[in-house]
Amino acid sequence: MADLILHHYAGSLFSEKIRLLFGYLGLPWKSVEIASIMPRPELMPLTGGYRRTPVMQEGADIYCDTRVIAERLAEIAGHSAICRGFAQNRIAEWADSQLFRIVVAVTFQPRALTTMMSRLSDTEISAFQKDRAELAKGAPITTFSPSAAEGHLHTYLDELDASINGPFLFGNAPCIADFSIYHNLWLVQYNPAVAPLLDGRINVTDWRRRMAAFGHGRFQTMSRADALAVGRAATPRPGAGETNGLPPGLALGDTATVTPTDYGMIPVKGKLVSCSTREVAIERTDPEAGTVVVHFPRIGFVVDKA
Repeated sequence: MADLILHHYAGSLFSEKIRLLFGYLGLPWKSVEIASIMPRPELMPLTGGYRRTPVMQEGADIYCDTRVIAERLAEIAGHSAICRGFAQNRIAEWADSQLFRIVVAVTFQPRALTTMMSRLSDTEISAFQKDRAELAKGAPITTFSPSAAEGHLHTYLDELDASINGPFLFGNAPCIADFSIYHNLWLVQYNPAVAPLLDGRINVTDWRRRMAAFGHGRFQTMSRADALAVGRAATPRPGAGETNGLPPGLALGDTATVTPTDYGMIPVKGKLVSCSTREVAIERTDPEAGTVVVHFPRIGFVVDKA
């Protein structure tokens, strides 16, 4: 098996979800630190333009979005049950969409931004703001006011606190719902200006401590250039060639685009090599990355004929 390489940066909440999964599943990994804003010249040749964080690389197979990354890690670890279950997956989906938007509104309000931006120069602040505006172009990540977002968060936290009656949300072992809720609350905790919003819920606090205790596992740092070289030298894994999720008018081998439906809506173009009800994969050839296969989940993405 090729090394598992995570392209991420320290403050990325979705990256924290995957870092914690590495720790829980006991999988060694390589850490490639990317910039928090564009450009990312060594990563874009691998992804074909997909710009959300994190991205996982396994040789010449590139996994975009934490849903498909988590499922691949669980498969490798022989622990696929962690990503199964209708209720578990729907809560994870809610956390990665609705709760995420609430948390963004909370942590990007002026008093929280002041704390975060205090570590940046004026030039860095301007670049960050421009980058996030580009990311949300055409589809704002959140439309909640800070006060409304905090109200929603308090309601969700109270409900979560009342529902925890075991070590984890669905029993004695964590599932994808635990990781998806946790990484959102981690971002709130990460900013001292809004971290007190989490106070006063003993069950939630204890659960968060149990989740954090998994840590990030065993990893080594890798340069961005070396990760790109790994992709260029590798051959993608043989694909499943699934067709049970093909949209009308598309066939394997067609040139297709895969585009996020919520934000960062940049289409990635390539040859369609697999399309199930859970995952879509396209093959693309880049002068810097060579031939790679880029994997996306079906939920949250649209597949179109190019």
